[in-house]
Amino acid sequence: MSIRARNNLPRGFTLLEVMIATMIVSLLATVLFRFVSTTLQAMRFTTELQDERESVQAVVRFLQTQLADLPAHQNGVLLGNPLKLHDLSSDEIIWRAHAGQGVLTTAAPGEFRVTMTVQPVESTSSELELGLRREPITPEARADVDFFARGSGTNKYNWVPLIRPMAAFEVRYFDPRLNAWLDRWTDQNARPQLIRVRLWKNADDPPVEAVLPVPSSQMKQQ
Repeated sequence: MSIRARNNLPRGFTLLEVMIATMIVSLLATVLFRFVSTTLQAMRFTTELQDERESVQAVVRFLQTQLADLPAHQNGVLLGNPLKLHDLSSDEIIWRAHAGQGVLTTAAPGEFRVTMTVQPVESTSSELELGLRREPITPEARADVDFFARGSGTNKYNWVPLIRPMAAFEVRYFDPRLNAWLDRWTDQNARPQLIRVRLWKNADDPPVEAVLPVPSSQMKQQ
């Protein structure tokens, strides 16, 4: 066979070229995997963050609805106490409500004292959750013993968890007579004009803050 004929034969890949091509494909696959993995993690984190924010905003909307539904001409329907757990705020805001959205059930008769606060998930747990403590304050409500499973005697109550975990819950009350924010509300005959709530999902995170009006405060002061 002549030299020209040998030069016209199809040329195969050398081992070095195969190794280089394999390395390039491996690098591209690694880059693609890292890109897809990072993108999926970012999407999951964003979704979880949005879900957390939505759950906190839902609590704020619920509280806003309860403040708007307070009866105008009844004393002692809104109170508040400053408390702490693990050196963080676990304040209580307390209102009176009937069956329905206020106690998150239509099956409980009578009138209830509803407390929004933070408490341990279990008695021996360090994890906290935000929820509602529902206590009967009328005879027909107290008669429903099965509904109120926790507590004993006249202190029976039912706990409704709302958000877990919740590191801290702070409530402040604006008194227009003093032009100041107070950390508690004990006045049975008046109501704060505004309520400011701050919620921390984690202690190191910035809080979600909302300032809510109390519509019936103006009617009570007239």
